[in-house]
Amino acid sequence: MTELSYENDGVSDEAIGDPWGISDETRDALADRLGRARQSVIDGHSSGNLGFLGLPDANPSGLTAWAHRKREGRWTDAVVIGIGGSSLGTEAIFQSADSSQLDGLNLHFSSNIDPRSVDRLLDTVPLDTTLFIVVTKSGTTVETMSQFAIIFERLVDQLGSGRAAAQIIAVTSPDSGELRSLADRHGFESFDIPPNVGGRFSVLTPVGLVPLALAGYPIQELLDGAASMRDRFLERDPENNAILRAAGDIFSLYQRGMQELVLMNYADDLEGLGEWFRQLIGESLAKAENRRADTVHAGITPIAATGAVDQHSQVQLFMEGPDRRLVIFGGLDTFDADIEIPDHALPERLNHLAGHSLADVMDAERTATREALQEAGRPTAELMLPDLRPASIGAFVIFWESATAILGELLDIDAFNQPGVERGKRIAHEKLL
Repeated sequence: MTELSYENDGVSDEAIGDPWGISDETRDALADRLGRARQSVIDGHSSGNLGFLGLPDANPSGLTAWAHRKREGRWTDAVVIGIGGSSLGTEAIFQSADSSQLDGLNLHFSSNIDPRSVDRLLDTVPLDTTLFIVVTKSGTTVETMSQFAIIFERLVDQLGSGRAAAQIIAVTSPDSGELRSLADRHGFESFDIPPNVGGRFSVLTPVGLVPLALAGYPIQELLDGAASMRDRFLERDPENNAILRAAGDIFSLYQRGMQELVLMNYADDLEGLGEWFRQLIGESLAKAENRRADTVHAGITPIAATGAVDQHSQVQLFMEGPDRRLVIFGGLDTFDADIEIPDHALPERLNHLAGHSLADVMDAERTATREALQEAGRPTAELMLPDLRPASIGAFVIFWESATAILGELLDIDAFNQPGVERGKRIAHEKLL
């Protein structure tokens, strides 16, 4: 398999000059600090405190067999009820797949509590043949548990309590929490979220694997790709480590005043992964205090963009707006489908397009937009996936999770908590008392 590749010529001082260009001397000066950050993450993994790096080693055969039995049974649909890290990654991976290649249940996602959306979903799915996967580690997530209560009551009213319980799958904490208590009381099937894995790092736990397996997604290949990228991060020396190079570039620019990190993917099927990236960077790195309790208000604003669509909305801002961002261009080395542009029906001014394919145009627009930003002295990099196969998606997930962990070490903040989110949750509960 061709590997995910990171290319950073567009942040070098030769390419863009001052004030953003990063020199070899700057990279050399940061190398030791990057190495220590990497070792700190590895130590956290070895001690069991950071669980996300060990997730690719799981043997999914039992889960795959369980999902196969469900798919062979009377079930037709499955609904994921979760929000944020409990659903974003799962939905992103599912959206990247070719649905015609999946032989499982019809998978739906219900994240928000917009009553119209919830009502439409319940009118759409066949209630008596649908599984509902409730995902919350604590069991106190307001949005998720509100939907669960509505759905469970409707199932009980229409099908009876025994059948209703058989249609709920709980993905939650193994030994504590409100959803765990409900699962034990009602006899819901349940899967454990490892205690040492936080929500936004949890897509390779049952949080993501249970729904994806039910949909027929090849989760072993997903894990294999994640393991390959993880092993590159653990085993290779820092100067040849793509994850470290990306983290180093982002941190170097942050130190100079960079405030925004754009991931602009030139493939519609990567749009969901951009939204997952946005949550991962935003919640992990935005912290009021560092580990020494100093007030720092650290953080980088993540922006998800889709090429070529956002060339006609956001690129004007990237090109001529405030000069404070790194744009990482993403895309696919190859599209598994392509369409040639015919040599008729084009206006004369566009005759040069004839004979090219849509993939040719997409590639030209991606490289041209990057070159234009570079000419304007704006830093860019490139993160390309070989294809949309599960192994490539798994590599993408571990790439950004590991880079985020490294950035947390460089910023001296806890990348794995979310005190700002928790504060808002407490206030919301108080308003509903």
